[in-house]
Amino acid sequence: MLPNETVDISLKATDSELSQPEFWQAIQSLARRGLVEKVLVGTRSMFFLNPVFKAYIQCKLNLI
Repeated sequence: MLPNETVDISLKATDSELSQPEFWQAIQSLARRGLVEKVLVGTRSMFFLNPVFKAYIQCKLNLI
């Protein structure tokens, strides 16, 4: 994914352990903290990660 590439998360990942309401609560929580940003692309709401947060996540995933 490119730094500002938007992601359609209208359908959560099938391998997620979160319920649909928990998933949306998590997205809303990240948005309130400025870690994901909602943008309108056409008629769809899309999201992208803050580049600094994305780098942090990638770093953490590489340590596992």
